[in-house]
Amino acid sequence: MPSAARSEAARPGSADFATTLEPRLRALTYFRAPTEAEVDVSYAAYCAAHATADFARLCDAWRASASAQRATLTPAMQRGYDHAGVLPSAVNAHGFLASVRAVLAAGERFRAALSPATHHVLHHEFPWLEHRHEHVPAGWAPHFDFPPEFAAWIDVPDLDDVRARWQLAAGMNEVQQAHNSEDCARRFRIPELRLHAARERELALNYFGPSAPNVTRALFRECLFVLDALNAAVFAMLCVERPAEMVSYGLRSAITRRGEWRAFVDGLARPQRLMPVG
Repeated sequence: MPSAARSEAARPGSADFATTLEPRLRALTYFRAPTEAEVDVSYAAYCAAHATADFARLCDAWRASASAQRATLTPAMQRGYDHAGVLPSAVNAHGFLASVRAVLAAGERFRAALSPATHHVLHHEFPWLEHRHEHVPAGWAPHFDFPPEFAAWIDVPDLDDVRARWQLAAGMNEVQQAHNSEDCARRFRIPELRLHAARERELALNYFGPSAPNVTRALFRECLFVLDALNAAVFAMLCVERPAEMVSYGLRSAITRRGEWRAFVDGLARPQRLMPVG
């Protein structure tokens, strides 16, 4: 990445985020706002990494200081989530696959529904999205949609703001998900998810390596808010909107679709397609 790109003025946050999007985000079911400590530690690590192009320190700082669970559940649901490991690991494994497929499919619909100018930028300037998580095999997934607040934050008039927000969100999503997948490996007793977490970390380093945007703390904080809205929406899908389907699918697939999980694990042995750097 040219050094001049790193010296561009920091992209500011939204002038009205606190009065428009933030209240809507806080009202979402299961939404857990990032703590100011999480924002401070991760933003400091991001700035340090931005100066040196060493984004491994950002991944490490997030893992050390931020909660892996990016949602606030009811006490009963939290107990269920904390004891999810009592289910057979094969049931949890297939449920995990279905949830990942749901989010990937929702991402494709999300990008297609953006304004033509924004869609053009994302499609032509960020082609690596087309190759994200190719190790996840095809199969059933529940219907899921990104919260509309995510589009409202990304789809703004200034296309340079679009570029900065999209790359920041894409990279920080992988930082978050790598931590979450490690937590799921322990929680669900699925050791292979540590390999999935390593792939997400690899994607985070690759996404930020060539052209990490220079952003203010305010915009970085907004990014964490909208990503946690997405995380909360995933929990709402799993716990409220589609729980019976997810459990039923996991139970059936643990017996009849074991090939899907083998394909997932085999796919993790193949190198991830990455964006050229340098």
